[in-house]
This record gives sequence, C-alpha cells and structure tokens, in this order.
Amino acid sequence: MNIFSQELKMSAASMIYWTASIVLFVLLFMFMYPPISKDVQVIESILSNFPPELRRALGMTTLDLSQVLGFYGFLFIYILLIGSVYAMKSGISVLSEEIRSKTADFLLVKPVPRTRIVSAKILSILSNLIVQNLLFMFISYIIISSYVNGSLDTRTFILINLSLFQVQLFFAAVGLFLSVLIKKIKTVLPVSLGVVFAFFVIQMINQSLNDPKLAYITPFAYFDVSKIIQNVGYDTSFLIINIIIIFILTALTYIIYQKKDIPSL
Repeated sequence: MNIFSQELKMSAASMIYWTASIVLFVLLFMFMYPPISKDVQVIESILSNFPPELRRALGMTTLDLSQVLGFYGFLFIYILLIGSVYAMKSGISVLSEEIRSKTADFLLVKPVPRTRIVSAKILSILSNLIVQNLLFMFISYIIISSYVNGSLDTRTFILINLSLFQVQLFFAAVGLFLSVLIKKIKTVLPVSLGVVFAFFVIQMINQSLNDPKLAYITPFAYFDVSKIIQNVGYDTSFLIINIIIIFILTALTYIIYQKKDIPSL
C-alpha cells in the first residue's frame, strides 16, 4: 500500500479547487488596479479620514497602490490568509481523517511503522503545497505582467510569492500538531478558520499598535509584504524563527503520534 500516492489522489481535487480560488481572487481584484492607480490621490484623501490605526491594520500606509507591486502586495495579504487556511486544513485532516472516517484500524494493522505513515502524509502535504505555489506563481506572474508598462521587478515578485509557501508551512505544521494533540476533531474547516483568523487578527493588532512584541507571535508578521517590497528581502531573524517553529511542531507530531492511542471501531 503506497500511502503517499493514495494521499495525493485523495487531496488532488482539494488542492486544485483552492489554487483556482486564489488565482480567481487575484484575477478579479487586479481588474480594479487600472482605475485605482489613476485615482490613487482621491483614494488616499478618502483614506486619510480613517483613523491611522485602522489604516495601518489594513496595510494602507506603507504600500503604494499606484504601483502594480504595491497593489499586488495589498492583495497578497489576503492571499496569505486563503492559502494559510488551505495549509492548516491539510495539516489537520491528513492525520485525523482515519479517525473521523473510522478506518484507523485498517491503516495501523499494516506492517508499516507509524513514523513512515507520518512521513508519507507530510510528504503529500509538502508536494501539494509545492505544486500549488508553482502554479499560482506562474499564473499570477502572467496576470501581473499584463498590467506593467515596463518590466516587472521579478526578484521582488518571487520573494513576495515565496512568502506564501513559508507561511503555509507554518500553518501546516500547526495543523499536524493539533491533529495529534486533540483526541478527536469532528470538523476540520472550522478549526482551521479559527486558528488562522486568530493569527491574522493578531497581525492586524500588531500593525495597528506597531508593537514589535506581537510580531513574534504571528507568522503573518514574519513575512510582511510591505517590508519585502521595501527591502527586497526577508527579515533573517523571523525567517529563522519560522523554520525553528516548523521543525519543533513537526518533531512533536512524530513523537505524539508514535505514542498516541488510536481509537478502534
């Protein structure tokens, strides 16, 4: 029984649907770029009436909406949100699906170590995320390029898009950890939405209050799109923190799943 190939077959449709949703989101909102870029001063005058804290929370103070990458950066905040929910959902469901569908006995009686089961399932998530990000980056590059008069800053564009993959790895690791920590998860999507939105709200509060301490709590702050555009690079300390958290949560997933009492039928 090839667990990895079976997981890929089972998750392929979901990956395609979520990828199509993100691409459609970009396509629809980029239609708004030409009129907004022309009347950006009017929009800024309207936004100036809003409280500074609200404008900072929405990322409207550091991004130049008249520039295509600035506008894309504003959209990308919400792309991160959608992609994170998918990654979180994948992480939770991949190890808890047998318990929910009551097929855990069938899997665990096979002569396959639990570590190999976890590895195969994690590899399936990683494969889906890689394919999703490559597809999205390719299609979004075509979409964004059509709105650029000159040449697109490819380096900055790639850095922005790679941040999606890194944030997704964080939430996939959180999802894996919760799937083995919580005894039984009845529904995956509500848990995924709750966790991701909690981190997103923390990021909005962080931007509103401009509190450096809050930035360490949420991965959305690790890869701040406005800072990526300004610095054409990542914050090394946040990059390392993200890698460490992913490693720790993945290691704990292996340890807990190895000792976890899986309920039988």
